[in-house]
Amino acid sequence: MKLGDPNISMEKLNQAKILMEEEGIDTWLILTREGTDPSMPLLVSVRSVHLAAIFIRANGEHIVLTSASDFGSYEATGLFTKVIQYDSSVDEKFIDTFESLNVKKLALNVSESDHLCDGLTSGLYEWLSDRIGNEKLGEIEVSSEKILKQLRSVKTASELQLVKKAISLTNEIYEYVFQQVKPGMTEIEMGNIFVKEMKRRGVTNGLGNAFDLPMVCSVRNGLAHRKPGDFKVQPGDIVIFDFSLRYENYVSDIARTIYFLEQGQTAAPKDIQHAFDSAVKAIKETIQFMKPGHKGFEVDAVGRQVIEDNGYPTIRHSVGHQVGRDTHDGGTILGPKRVPKRPEVEGVLEVGEIYAIEPTVIQDDGLPCILVEENVVMTEKGAELLSVPQNELILIPSE
Repeated sequence: MKLGDPNISMEKLNQAKILMEEEGIDTWLILTREGTDPSMPLLVSVRSVHLAAIFIRANGEHIVLTSASDFGSYEATGLFTKVIQYDSSVDEKFIDTFESLNVKKLALNVSESDHLCDGLTSGLYEWLSDRIGNEKLGEIEVSSEKILKQLRSVKTASELQLVKKAISLTNEIYEYVFQQVKPGMTEIEMGNIFVKEMKRRGVTNGLGNAFDLPMVCSVRNGLAHRKPGDFKVQPGDIVIFDFSLRYENYVSDIARTIYFLEQGQTAAPKDIQHAFDSAVKAIKETIQFMKPGHKGFEVDAVGRQVIEDNGYPTIRHSVGHQVGRDTHDGGTILGPKRVPKRPEVEGVLEVGEIYAIEPTVIQDDGLPCILVEENVVMTEKGAELLSVPQNELILIPSE
C-alpha cells in the first residue's frame, strides 16, 4: 500500500546517507509488518502487510526483503537497488542478505522517549536476535534515534512546499469560518463548518480521523483538548479553535480565538483584550528569540515568562512543537525542563525545522483564556512566519 510520494522518500533517503556517514553507520535496518513502524511513510512510502526487512545503506544501495503480495509496492517506488521476494519464510534470505553486507554498525528504530523513533517491536527484535545471534547483535547495534529525529525535523524543499500549502488552505478555511459563525450556534455546528470546507477542498483533518471536528471550545464551558459539544455560544463568549489540516500527507497546526460581542459592545472587555494581547506578545517574543542553536527549553522560557509577567498562571503545556508529517512531529520540543529529564527539550533548533508556537493564557473558573498558534520555519537568520498571524482579536457581532 502506498503511503506517500516516493520522490520525497528519495529525498529523505539521500539525507539519511549523509547522516549515516557522519555517525559511522553503514546499515540501517527497519523491520515492519502491518504498519508497525512510524518511520515507513517518511522513508519508504509503503505500508507492509507482511514482514519486510528494509536495509538502508550508507552507500545508497538499499535492499528490501518482501513477501509476494507486497513486492509490487516496493518495486514501484524505485528506491531500492534490490527488491528480493521471499515465499513462506523470510529467514533464509534474510540471513544470506545480512551476511553478504558485512555490517559493522547497525542502526535500529529503538528509543526510550520518542514514539516516532521507537518502531521496532519487541517481538521483531527477538526475531532479529534469534537470526543473527545475541552476541553479534550486541556488538553492532545502535539506536537510529539521532538520525531519524533529524530526518523528520529538517524538511526538504518539497516538504516545505507541502506544509506551506496546508497552512494556506487552513488560513482560507478560517477566514470562511469567521464569516459564518454567529451567536446561538453550538460548538459542533461551528466545527462542522470546518469539515464541510475540508471536503470541498479535497483535504482532511491532520489530527485524528479524516473528518473529525477540530477543537472548538467555548471558554465558559471549559478549555481543554476536548471534543466539541452541544454548548450554544452566547454573546460575551470567548471561543477557541485549534485546527490541523492534512494536505498530501503534510499538516498545519493553527489556533485562533474569537469573541462574540454583547449587545452594544464595539470591543471586547479589558480583561479579555489584555489576555489576548499577552498571548500575542508571547508569540512574537518567542519567534523573535528563535535562532539556530538555541535549545528547546531556552525558547520555551521566553514565551512562558511573558505569560507569567502579564499576571497569568504558567503555561500547562510546551510553548511549541514541531509540525510536518504529523501535527506533533517529534524531535526538539519547545518545552520546560522537568524531572525525569526530557531529552527532546534539550534539542537544538536547526534550519529547515517547522514549529507551531502556542504560548497560551489558561485560567480556570471561566476567566479569560486565549489560544493563538502560529507556524514558523527555521532559517539561518531565525524563525520565519508561515501562517498569516492573528494580531487582533476577532470580534463577532451580536444579531
